[in-house]
Amino acid sequence: MDQEILISITSTITKIAIIENSILTEIIIERNNNISLVGNIYKGRITRMLPGMKAAFVNIGLKQPAFLQSNSSTHQGQTLLVQVTKEPIGTKQARLTTKLSIPSRYLILLPYSSNLVKISSRIKSPEERQRLETIFLSNISKYGLIIRTAAEGIPDKLLLDDLEFLYNLWQDIQDARINSLIYKELPIYLQTIRDLVKSSSCKIKIDSSTVFQEITKFANQFIPKLVPNIEYYSAKRSLFELYSININKFLEPKVMLDSGGYIIIESTEAMTTIDVNTGSYIGKNDLAETLFKTNLEAATTISRELQLRNISGIIIIDFIDMQTTVHKQQILDALRQGFANDYVKISEISTLGLVQMTRKRTHDSLEQVLCKNCPTCEGRGLVMK
Repeated sequence: MDQEILISITSTITKIAIIENSILTEIIIERNNNISLVGNIYKGRITRMLPGMKAAFVNIGLKQPAFLQSNSSTHQGQTLLVQVTKEPIGTKQARLTTKLSIPSRYLILLPYSSNLVKISSRIKSPEERQRLETIFLSNISKYGLIIRTAAEGIPDKLLLDDLEFLYNLWQDIQDARINSLIYKELPIYLQTIRDLVKSSSCKIKIDSSTVFQEITKFANQFIPKLVPNIEYYSAKRSLFELYSININKFLEPKVMLDSGGYIIIESTEAMTTIDVNTGSYIGKNDLAETLFKTNLEAATTISRELQLRNISGIIIIDFIDMQTTVHKQQILDALRQGFANDYVKISEISTLGLVQMTRKRTHDSLEQVLCKNCPTCEGRGLVMK
């Protein structure tokens, strides 16, 4: 697979685009005055308990206490290590977990899951899975471990060095005496290099000399073969413009299909709804085939648009009603294939032609990030600033 990563930095915003086989597959945006908290580990104190909701509110140094799903062992005034799983949005507090996970290039350490080894399902080779399991089952005891896709084919020594790095990092976290933030996740551009680079042949362009040097240093330490493919882009023309990437296009509710049909994407606080329409597409002779082709094109487009817009949570898709069971199954197959490498749950098509799905949240959506500081839209507007 050919992969390119574009990283554009200004004084106010960081923009990242992932391109695979010449197709834009992901956009990551972060405002520099709203750095993501997800992955950060804090030493916090429980300030309030809500036993009826099995909830606790934890002071970790933010403007308002963060939310933690509690259990019978937690109590008010308790100090504990917590990790942010979801950003605070609007009036909603940040969400926390006590099930810590600490990632590196090849592994994820689970400090509180003893003697557990999980291997990425994307590693298909039985021989490789056996090799990785053998390496780590004999080298871990009291901790859990997830072996990431990037570990495939990596020499034993590099994997064990990665494991030692995580052990030392976890020891530093436990030894920290300060309250509030004690472990900060990498900047978003370094997370991208760590988590999303699929091979050392990936080409990376960066328009900030400072970030270029930082990424080169990071790659030298963890992915040395990647270094020759890291390029500093210094031309006056915008890096995203060079690749014809218009972010505002992914904020518009109406998305045209090549056939002449279209979909409408509308997000609310509770859910996102998507409506499929034939538009100007009239097909040829058969109505059922016309509706099927529109729905099929829409299914492929929906999977791409949701990933590019980073829309998550509850999503309802209103496909054009179809009578043929075979057509319905093909639409579901196309939708599931579009999310093959994503974290989603997709229902069957209901009698009303609706598909319910949920998508795991990894970052704020493009709309939320770009409008977070806009007082008139409070994260719901469509203005790129």
